Amino acid sequence: MAERFYYSIASGSTGNCGLYIADGTAILIDLGVSLRKVTTALGEIGLGLDDISAVLLTHEHIDHVKGLPMWLKKAKAPVFASRGTAEALAEKDPSYADRLNEFDSGDAFWVRDVDIASFATPHDAADSVGYVFDHQGSRFGFATDLGFVPREAAEQLRGCEAAVLESNHDPHMLQAGPYPYPLKMRVAGPSGHLSNPDCAVFAADLVRHGARNLVLAHLSEKNNMPALALQQTVTALRGLPDCAVQVAPRDRMEAPLRLGEEALCSLSG
Repeated sequence: MAERFYYSIASGSTGNCGLYIADGTAILIDLGVSLRKVTTALGEIGLGLDDISAVLLTHEHIDHVKGLPMWLKKAKAPVFASRGTAEALAEKDPSYADRLNEFDSGDAFWVRDVDIASFATPHDAADSVGYVFDHQGSRFGFATDLGFVPREAAEQLRGCEAAVLESNHDPHMLQAGPYPYPLKMRVAGPSGHLSNPDCAVFAADLVRHGARNLVLAHLSEKNNMPALALQQTVTALRGLPDCAVQVAPRDRMEAPLRLGEEALCSLSG
């Protein structure tokens, strides 16, 4: 049986980077932390930069591309970005123009033996996207930085056996928190970030369509707590088929999450 894993290297408002592994194919999703941190995290699971098959960017915000300049200098794996994301990055640094593999949002492509489908996500970025990875019929979804779940994204993600979903903020904590009013409106708006309750509703929809592993990601440090995000989703899943749920830590996971196995209702934060 093919071995598939997900390993969160960083997750949250200050930096995001994840790793999807399917047999010999290793794909990084975003580079929102330093190359040193990526290298250290990979070393913890016995991998190096040369083991990475590709990097996929979701959008151009700094918490998703902080490590990109050093990656392009030190690593060999190609970097893929939607056309709008690539253009936004090239405006800041023209040298990016020839270094990024562009695709149109909604396009499908492949990295070695993994088929990848992209889909647009509603976020205040140039051309933000999420991804679905298909390896030998096993589907894994990745969707963060979205103010709501549009129909096209939902259709792509349904049928995934496992998925990483944004559970960014608790609405009450956000409104009572330290952010200035315009930023609160931005976070809670349709081009901002997905709240705990909205994530929970969509998580239940995915479980009804076959999801058996969920990772809650991109939690706000000031407007959320792992226990709150976990409780909201777990409550929404009561009475549904078993699904393992965990919260991606701000720093790397202790160990990669094995995908494609029967869920044991494991709940962790």
